[in-house]
Amino acid sequence: MSQDTKIIKRTQFTPQESDIKNIIPTQGKSKEEMRIFLFEFFGMALFAYGIICSQGSDEFLALFFFASVCLAGPFSGAHVNPAVTLAMLLSRRINFGQAVLYWLAQFTGALCGACCCYLILNEVDSPQVKSTEYSWILSDFSGEAFGTFTFILFILIQTDSETTLTPGGQPMTTYVLVALALYFSRGFTFHSGGCLNPGMAVSLQLFQSFQTGDRQRMEFLWVFVGGPLGGGFGASVFFELFYKKQIKRL
Repeated sequence: MSQDTKIIKRTQFTPQESDIKNIIPTQGKSKEEMRIFLFEFFGMALFAYGIICSQGSDEFLALFFFASVCLAGPFSGAHVNPAVTLAMLLSRRINFGQAVLYWLAQFTGALCGACCCYLILNEVDSPQVKSTEYSWILSDFSGEAFGTFTFILFILIQTDSETTLTPGGQPMTTYVLVALALYFSRGFTFHSGGCLNPGMAVSLQLFQSFQTGDRQRMEFLWVFVGGPLGGGFGASVFFELFYKKQIKRL
């Protein structure tokens, strides 16, 4: 099956929803890509707005994430996180071209959410390393990596037909479980503030840096990018090479 005949299934949030695999006419591909971009964009923008409005509350942040997933899920699979998209790419559920489409939508959506929050609330906040001590930076990085690893590993498990915890379940069940996974995964990141999203970190820090003129706050942005991407990479490798094989042996 060629890549140009694949689209994301829009009716369910099952393991195959993130796979672009349903045969359609080639002329319909651009419309599907536009839907994917728009809904991933709006989902990310809503989540960015919600992160700022939540003011650090884990409960409100998880609720905003749930709302974002409900909005984008039927149309894009609701990655709403570049690290999730990376894991889907490494797990061969999407191809590189589709991953780039997701990343563009996610970064621009987060920027739009930050801009709306600033215009409406006159407030924008972004993750920042609070100390330049080596131990502090290492703790922030480790928390972001381990938290994202846990979060994305659960997503991979739940959205694979061979490992899902709710076989035959409704999409809403997965939406709720994924939001809960984010809520609990943030427990690893009490030291860093629990970003777990490189697209959100880059977009919010860029916006706030230019809005305040403080470019130095971006000096340790790599912590909030490298940690989640590393966690997503590790989760994908662990799932494909170990977890999935062990499930098949049961």
